[in-house]
Amino acid sequence: MSAAPRADVPIGLASDGSIPWAEVGGGFAMKLLRRGEADGVYGMLNRFEPGFRAPKHRHLGEVHGYTLTGRWYYEEYDWVAGAGDYVYEPAGSVHTLVVPADNPGPTVVFFTVALGLELMDDAGNVFLVQDAAGMELLYRVSLEKQGLAYPAGVLP
Repeated sequence: MSAAPRADVPIGLASDGSIPWAEVGGGFAMKLLRRGEADGVYGMLNRFEPGFRAPKHRHLGEVHGYTLTGRWYYEEYDWVAGAGDYVYEPAGSVHTLVVPADNPGPTVVFFTVALGLELMDDAGNVFLVQDAAGMELLYRVSLEKQGLAYPAGVLP
């Protein structure tokens, strides 16, 4: 049995070469491939420099991650993801992404994120909710700071 396609979520192709890296800061860059306009599920490539540490965060929906290069882990778990590894994160999972400082180069991971995430301070207080619209805004602002235009190839 197959599901009927959703009319509000079109099939599309995001071409890597037409979508620039946006340097967000602190050793983090991103390419927004799909902004999740209709369903709140966004897709992006993240590039993390060796030694990068993200704020602790809670996922509001499920996340799928596939590591293309490098290594990364969550402080709260006992595994390290490397090139070719797939990670599934259920809604409600809380963790802190870290890239080992001894990585020989950047770590690149493709993520799909449903419904966004809540960034937390060290005490566990939420200081920012980053949903699909917020991630698109972060991408736009980061590109603008680099003098780059928002690419037409980002999928809705």
